[in-house]
Amino acid sequence: MVRQYAIVGLGSFGVRVLEKLSEATDQIIIIDKNKEIVEKYKDLAAKSYITDALSRQALSRIIPESIDVAIVDVGDNIEVAVVVTNALKKLGARQIIVRADTQERGEILEMVGATRIVYPALEAATKIVPMLVSSSLFSFMAISPSLVLAEVGVPERYIGMTLIEANFRQSKGINVVAIRKQVGDEYEYFDPKYRLAADDVMLCAGTERDVTAFTGARITARKNVIGEMLKGIFGRPKPRTGAEEPTVVD
Repeated sequence: MVRQYAIVGLGSFGVRVLEKLSEATDQIIIIDKNKEIVEKYKDLAAKSYITDALSRQALSRIIPESIDVAIVDVGDNIEVAVVVTNALKKLGARQIIVRADTQERGEILEMVGATRIVYPALEAATKIVPMLVSSSLFSFMAISPSLVLAEVGVPERYIGMTLIEANFRQSKGINVVAIRKQVGDEYEYFDPKYRLAADDVMLCAGTERDVTAFTGARITARKNVIGEMLKGIFGRPKPRTGAEEPTVVD
């Protein structure tokens, strides 16, 4: 059965997802209250609607029950994101992916139904900051909460050693997956007896703690605190004059 997708809100993240997703499928519904934005991207979707996503009645008419994936990008308005996410959950959406600016907001959105939170700004910062604080780190990408991949230059004391002699797995807790030269882009498999050179870049896998310790980067994780952000979000809703009819864009 063909998977169906709905993108609620065409912010920068929603648009990027639409552009990439449309390369793989045409089973996409887009929803935004901005007519100009919907008109601009309607050709990338099977169905396009101009409506206020705060209207649960409108969403229920537009989005099929138990839709496979819903992506939510309504900007930095946490109240709107909460209402839309919860409405999608009640409509039976199987996956609800929501953009958030902070981890605190992400925790709130998970509480009301989001199955995955995406932090575009935070994820970009997570990739670049380790490279800024370590001269031997060329790139850094979190694969999961417990695993990262990183391109690491060879520390001076290991130059001339084989990987067996360096014993990174046992002594540093990291695995070397492949090696390339600094002037090239192609990674190659290596012989365990290969001797590390000063211009080598190692593709390493390990925990964030082990990789940053190996490269000399010092990054302290900040504790997640929801604090007072829940206050006011679930207060009495503003009175609505009636359900707004969604505008279908042909």
